[in-house]
Amino acid sequence: MAHYKAHEAQDWAWETLKGQWSTLITPFTDDGDLDEDGLRRNVRHVRSLGTRGAGCTWGMGEFWSLTHDERVRVMDIVAEEAAGRWPVGAHVTHTSARETLDLARHAEDAGFDLLIVAAPYMEAKTEDQVIDYVKTLSDNTNLGIMFYNSPQFGIVMSPQGLRRICELQQVVGVKEASFNQQLSIETHLSLGKDYVISTPDEWIYPFAQDLGFQQQVMFANTSDWRFDTPECNYYVQFIEKASVGDYDDAFYEKHLRRLKELNDTWWTRTMDKNGGALPVAMVKYWGELMGMAGGPTRQPLPQLTASEKAQLKSELEPLKPRPPQPAVSVQPRAAWLTGNNSPFFATGMLLMVSVQDVAEALEAERGGADVVDVKNLQEALVGSGHPNTVRQVRAMIQPENHVSVTLGVVPNQAGTVAMAAYAAAVMDATSVKVGFMQADYDVAVEVLRESRRAMEGYNTKLVGSLFADNLLYEGGLDPHLMVQLAKDGECDGFLIDTLIKDGRNLFDFLSEDELRDIVLEGKKLGMSTALSGHLKMDDLDELARVNPDIVGVRGAVCASGDRGRAVAWESVAEFKRQVDLRKTGAINVRPDPYVPQGNGNGHAPVVTQGAGWVVIDGRGKSCAGVIAALAKQTEADHHSMVEAILGDALNIFDVMLWSEKEGHTFINRRDEGDGTVRVLIQPKA
Repeated sequence: MAHYKAHEAQDWAWETLKGQWSTLITPFTDDGDLDEDGLRRNVRHVRSLGTRGAGCTWGMGEFWSLTHDERVRVMDIVAEEAAGRWPVGAHVTHTSARETLDLARHAEDAGFDLLIVAAPYMEAKTEDQVIDYVKTLSDNTNLGIMFYNSPQFGIVMSPQGLRRICELQQVVGVKEASFNQQLSIETHLSLGKDYVISTPDEWIYPFAQDLGFQQQVMFANTSDWRFDTPECNYYVQFIEKASVGDYDDAFYEKHLRRLKELNDTWWTRTMDKNGGALPVAMVKYWGELMGMAGGPTRQPLPQLTASEKAQLKSELEPLKPRPPQPAVSVQPRAAWLTGNNSPFFATGMLLMVSVQDVAEALEAERGGADVVDVKNLQEALVGSGHPNTVRQVRAMIQPENHVSVTLGVVPNQAGTVAMAAYAAAVMDATSVKVGFMQADYDVAVEVLRESRRAMEGYNTKLVGSLFADNLLYEGGLDPHLMVQLAKDGECDGFLIDTLIKDGRNLFDFLSEDELRDIVLEGKKLGMSTALSGHLKMDDLDELARVNPDIVGVRGAVCASGDRGRAVAWESVAEFKRQVDLRKTGAINVRPDPYVPQGNGNGHAPVVTQGAGWVVIDGRGKSCAGVIAALAKQTEADHHSMVEAILGDALNIFDVMLWSEKEGHTFINRRDEGDGTVRVLIQPKA
C-alpha cells in the first residue's frame, strides 16, 4: 500500500524502485480459467527469491485476454498476498481511457503502490496521442506511474517523447523496453538523472559503467523466477549488486550466462515463429519447470508443442541452479580404485551404459546404471560426445554417480588427444577412455602419458582401451598387450572393447580364460578393469566368471535390444538386476569347491596387524582394490596369515583364483551370516 502523497511520488520512486522487480504471469487452469491458487503460490514463490516488488497483468500477464472482472480479481489476489509489506504495481493500459481510469482507481483502492501504463494500442499512432492518454491518467490518480515503452503496443516513443511523458505530474520514470539499444542508452543519458529509467535486460549494466549512468532497478522481467530458486537466487543477487554499481561479471559468467543464452535462444526462436508476438507460452512453461503455476496461454497466442516442451525441459534441466555442495577433498586415484574411504564407488561388478544424449543418460540413471558413458555412435569407429552434451549430462546426473567420456579410436597425435582428455577433466568426467586400433605401441604409450600429464590436478581417471578385434585390421594393436599398455601409459584402468559390427562380440575374439587372466593381472596392479563389446544378457555368466570391475553395454539395454534405438530404463534395470543376482551368489556361475566352515559375527578394522595376522576389509572396495591390497601384503610379508573380509560372491571367487595362481594356500572360508565372507590365506614361503 502506497504511503506517499501525489506530489511525493518521485521521491518515493527513487527510494523504492531499486534492485529486482518481477513480472508475474497469469496462471490458467487446463480449462482456461483463472488459477487463483496458482497465482497466490506464484506470488509467494517470487517473494521468496528476494525480489523487491512485482507487477501484475503486464504483457507477460496476458492482460489483453482477461475480462475486466479477471483483471481486477488478479489485482485483488496480488494485493492480498503482498499485504502491504511488498510493493506491487498494476498494469492498467487499455484501448479505452475510461477503462484505464477504472482499473487505476481499483488498483489504488486495493492497496497498490504503483501504476504501469503503455501506449493505448490500436489507434494511438502519434506521440502526441500517447502523451495525451498518459496525461489523462496522471490527472486522475495519486499513484506514481511508470511508462512502458515497448513496440508490443504499436508505437515506440522517442527519448524526446519520453521526456514529455516524464514531465507529467505523476510519472516517475520509464521501463524502456524498445529492444533498441541506442534508444535505451539515449533515454538513460538524457533522463536518468531526473527520472527512474530501467532497461529490462542485463546488457545495460556494462554500458552504464562505460558511459557514466546508473540503472537502480531492473523493472521488470521474468528472469528472477525463471533463473532462480529460493535456495539459489543468483539472478536476484546479481541484479542487487549491479543496481548499486557493482557489476560482477565473474559471478554472472559462473551462475547466469548459460541460462541467459538459453533464454535468448528460446525467446528469439519463439517470437520469430509467432511473427513477433511475446513468447508467453515459452515463459509460462519455463516457469512450470521451475516450480511455478503456468498453464496454457489464451488465444490468440499459440501453445508450445509437445516436442518443444520436451526440448526446453532437456536443455533447461542441467542448467537449473543448485545449492553449493560442501567441499569434497580430491581423493588420490588409489582411493577411487580401491574404495578406501570413498562413498562414490560401490563394490563388485558395476554396470556401465553407453548413452548419446541427456535423455538416454536419465534413462540409464533411472534404471540403476553405475556409470553413464557418453559417446557418439554416429562417428566412424565410435567418437566422443559433443562437449555440450557431456556438460549437460554431468550436470543432470547425481554428483555421486559416474559420468565417463569415450574418445573412441584416437589419432596417433599426443597433443590432440591430450587436449581432449583435458577437456573431459575440466568437465568433471569420472573417467576418459582413450582407444587404440592401428597404432604403434610406443606411440600409444606416449599418447596416454601426455593425456595423463594434461589431466594432472583433476580427479578424472585415465582409462586406456584396446579392441579385442584389433588383429582383424592391418597394424592393429594386440589386445593381449592391454595390461602392459595401461601400466606403461600410467593409466588408472583399462577397457577391452570391440569395433566390429557383424554380430560377433567380445567372447568371439578373446576366450573366457584369456579375459580372466588379463583382468586378474590388471587387478593385481590395482587397475580398474572393464569389458565391453556387444555384450548381451546371455554373456552374463561368462562375464561374472571373469569378474571385471565394470561391464559396459548399450544394445542390451536399448529398446528391442537394438543399439541404434534409445536406451530404455526398464532394460537397464533388468540387466542391473541380473548382474546383482550373480554378485550376491543368488545365481551361482561356477561350482564352489570350498565348503563354508563355521559361522560367526563381528567386523575387523580395515587393516589390523599384529602377532603374524593381517585382516584386510574388502567390503566397499572394487575387486581390483582387494586383490591389489592382498598382493601388496603378501609380497611384503611372507609369514603373517592374511584374512580377507569380502562382500561380493564374484570377488570371493577371484580371491580364490588369485591365491591359487600365486601359489598361496587357501585355508578356509567362513560365511558371517550378514552377506559377508571371511577367507583365510597363508602366503607362500
